[in-house]
Amino acid sequence: MSNFKLPLICILLFTSLFTHNSSVLASPFVRPDPLNHFRLYQGGYDIRNKHYWASAAFTGVHGYATAGIWMIFGLGFGTYLMLKGFNGPFLHHPSSYFLVCFALIAMFILIAIIFSSLILVANQSSLHRSKTLMDTIFGAASNMKQTIEAVMQGFLKIRALLQPYDRQTSELLNRVTNQMRKETVSIQNFVEEARQASNRAMKAVYIANLVFVTANMVVLVTGCVILFLHWYPGFIILTVVCWILTTVSWILTGFDFFFHIFAGDTCAAFEDFEQNQNSKNNGIMSILSSCSNLSTSDKFMAKIGYTVHKYIAQSNSEIASLAFKMIQPNDQSDDSFMIQKICDPFSGPPNYTYTPGNCQQDAIQIHDLPSILSTLTCEKNTPSEICKSEGRFFPQSRYGKTMAYIQSVENLIAAYPDLQSLAGCTPLKHAIADIASHQCKPFRASVKLLWASILTLSIDLTILTLFWIIKAYQEKGRHFSLCSTAPKNHQQNL
Repeated sequence: MSNFKLPLICILLFTSLFTHNSSVLASPFVRPDPLNHFRLYQGGYDIRNKHYWASAAFTGVHGYATAGIWMIFGLGFGTYLMLKGFNGPFLHHPSSYFLVCFALIAMFILIAIIFSSLILVANQSSLHRSKTLMDTIFGAASNMKQTIEAVMQGFLKIRALLQPYDRQTSELLNRVTNQMRKETVSIQNFVEEARQASNRAMKAVYIANLVFVTANMVVLVTGCVILFLHWYPGFIILTVVCWILTTVSWILTGFDFFFHIFAGDTCAAFEDFEQNQNSKNNGIMSILSSCSNLSTSDKFMAKIGYTVHKYIAQSNSEIASLAFKMIQPNDQSDDSFMIQKICDPFSGPPNYTYTPGNCQQDAIQIHDLPSILSTLTCEKNTPSEICKSEGRFFPQSRYGKTMAYIQSVENLIAAYPDLQSLAGCTPLKHAIADIASHQCKPFRASVKLLWASILTLSIDLTILTLFWIIKAYQEKGRHFSLCSTAPKNHQQNL
């Protein structure tokens, strides 16, 4: 056992899992990037990249363009009315004409109220689901960081144990822990940056929709009051305010469509990884950490299993050899001579699977070795005859180094579940599986409902604004009774 050098160089394989260059999921479509002179953005899903956000936001250009056209048309129409005046000839329409206009305005106000309510519901739902989704993935990244830190602590203990006896392995472990420390900093930076970016985007969408819908509901209620009071100046003010609200509504339509695209990109990235399990072609995993694929992680864990398996096999062989030389059983005792073997929690080749429950009942557990070894160690000044009679066959000169290796293996086995979790990217895979299987469908549905509702409301407000103009034209110069639908002269003619 004293000649055995613990081959912890295999730990370097672990750090290689965190040093690949990040790659991103190929975007399902090519997008113009306004931050790069409208050149096509093909970087894929990367929420840390401002060009991704710019290209995704540009997908809502139809809403922004409609808002611009509507505003320009409104400015032109308003300028024309101010220059020419609103003095068209009075036409004597039947009372049914006024009633139809009144009914249509009432109908479109009702539609606006209904879809404003839907926007409030969808807005709250999409915020909640997007926060849940982001918290899931960021929580997995934080758990991964904590696991790496736990493994680092185990490696530091091993390094301290082996430093007096094996400087090469000790220095190797020092380099490994430094690399892992850099990885924890990288993950922490990602979580902070991505969380801030996503929170800003989610809050911007939520607040913009909430403020707009609140203002719109106030205007709609005010419009109902003006409609029944027949206050002509109110119709002019209402038309201007509705024109502005309609412009904002179309801007939000483009903004919410961008949010809809972002939701689709996010879920597509999760679902792609869930189906392919290949981090090299997926932005989700490469952003958080360059986790290995299945074959790489299996080889890495098999290497650790082989390390411990080989050490325990050599230890069992050397203990048996030392005991045989020290005790030297005679012919009568050959059959009864037996040394308990150290429990090997790993199966044999080729996989070296971790199976701690498969040890024999009388096998020595790794954590029991220090206390057992102390009872079998022959102290330096004790005569060999006394040690032989007491069954103390292990020389004290080997005790310190052997204990260091035993405790190192014990720490390595204790850290094995965490190593296995990291090598297989288990926290992230579980989080992604949960998102892809359970969260994406309702998340997409809530965001789609938000976009569809704001689009419908924008169309409704556009038509309603035109009816406010018609109603203002009807009201000019005419006298109505309170809550009536037709002017007094029409009522008298009837």
